[in-house]
Amino acid sequence: MDFDYDRESPFQPGIPVSPDRFSGRQETIKKILRYVNPVIKGQTQHFFLTGKSRMGKTSVTDFVKDIVGSQKGMIGVYVSNKGNDSIETLTTWIIEALVNELPQKSRLERIKEWFGDHIESIEIKGTKIKFKVDETLAKSFKDYFPDYISEIYDEFPDDRKNGILIIIDDINGLSKSREFADWYKKLADTLAVSNHYNLPVYFLLAGYPERFEALVVHEESFGSIFHFDLIDCLSNEEVSEFFKATFSQIEMEISDEALEIMVAFSSGLPLMMQQIGESVFWMCEDNFITKKEATAGVINAAYEIGSKQIRPVLNQIKSNNYEPILEFLAGNKMNTFKRSDVKDAMGISDNVLSNFLSKMVELGILESTGHKHSGTYEFSNNLYYTYFWIKSFEKSQIEQ
Repeated sequence: MDFDYDRESPFQPGIPVSPDRFSGRQETIKKILRYVNPVIKGQTQHFFLTGKSRMGKTSVTDFVKDIVGSQKGMIGVYVSNKGNDSIETLTTWIIEALVNELPQKSRLERIKEWFGDHIESIEIKGTKIKFKVDETLAKSFKDYFPDYISEIYDEFPDDRKNGILIIIDDINGLSKSREFADWYKKLADTLAVSNHYNLPVYFLLAGYPERFEALVVHEESFGSIFHFDLIDCLSNEEVSEFFKATFSQIEMEISDEALEIMVAFSSGLPLMMQQIGESVFWMCEDNFITKKEATAGVINAAYEIGSKQIRPVLNQIKSNNYEPILEFLAGNKMNTFKRSDVKDAMGISDNVLSNFLSKMVELGILESTGHKHSGTYEFSNNLYYTYFWIKSFEKSQIEQ
């Protein structure tokens, strides 16, 4: 079997994109970076980055962390809060991440000195230290969070004291109650008015738009703390430039027809762009991408995305009648639709349609929009919409 083991794809589907392969989101990144110099001068800053799932929030925050670390010498830590609704757990994770940025030889010594008998276990994984604390210390981390950050920051060498960037990704679970909004408001006020802290820190939070709104509902002044940006789907122009620039790095060219297909079915989704690029790369065995190869790559990308992220959800559906409805909706560009539109266009019964809509909302594939009982629905995530659009497109190709 002939295989070129040296051939390497420039795409990275399914993982945060490394900084050297990041594309788009320049305006969002510039907006976040506006507030770096004030931090270095001693002003605490807060930024909330929102966007729906798969919009690239994690890649943006990782890119920002790389920039402020390499260009400004700031200490950057990233904490994923996914699945967590405890402030004590979050503050413990942040403190652990900061301790791991200290000079390696002093970490264990400092952990034992600061936390003493409240440490239940310590685990060393490569160059990182993980520790488990008791309930008393966890509560103390929450109640006296600025003091712990300040003490750790004082331990850094002078050449690294240009400020701290603390990224808290997937803030979503903490938006369910008022507790986090109240705690964070108190933290922000304390750092803003207290002369006790000389702490140049930049908090960058990321979460879904509705989660930010929920926190504002819990605490009206919560939103006023933050600089804010919402990232949405990339434009066709940005997607086109992404494909051309990425393939040009490895001296591959794309025909206009192939590019048009790849751009359209990417739907401006960073994950879809990466997966389509990856699939097309392996479909093309020379340095020129044709429409045929792009079409095959798009269909393969849907299978790849589907098998990992969509089929596990769809496999919970017992009826064989529902997926054709989803394909009909996406294939007819009905990302948002009225109940009556589907009934009239497909000629299905009220009972089947009601069961379909109920199940899709339960699984999170569709969601009800507009005012109550409006009968208007939309795909909850553009990834679902794009997947079924490609499946519909695949069937049309077979029928030709």
